[in-house]
Amino acid sequence: MTDPLPPTDVAAPFWQGLAERRLMLQCDAASGRAQFYPRPQSLYSEAGVVWREASGRGSIVALTRSHVAPPRLASQVPYALALVRLEEGPRLLARVRAPFESLRLGQAVQITWDEGGGVAPAFPVFRPADEAGSPRS
Repeated sequence: MTDPLPPTDVAAPFWQGLAERRLMLQCDAASGRAQFYPRPQSLYSEAGVVWREASGRGSIVALTRSHVAPPRLASQVPYALALVRLEEGPRLLARVRAPFESLRLGQAVQITWDEGGGVAPAFPVFRPADEAGSPRS
């Protein structure tokens, strides 16, 4: 009897990217279409997936004010939580660093990073793309 293959983590490049402050997405090897969350296969073909860094740009497609949070974010309640459509196509649920009242559907946003107090890898959050000093596209 042979030993089974060791388990693999299909999301390892995503987590490694977070450690490097890079948002990594899986893309279909044939068409280049991006997908999120990480999966063991492409949603679009049987060609497999490759990992690419996302631009970090997107727009708000849904928006809410969160009044609950994990312990690390308890001091920030309430905060803006948005469904962001990334420039590459997939949607990502993330916090937005801006007053809720200043945000609107369709608004352009740009990635920034929550360092997590050094306990965990950096995690993507967004800010309005038109803030002073942020890149415009």
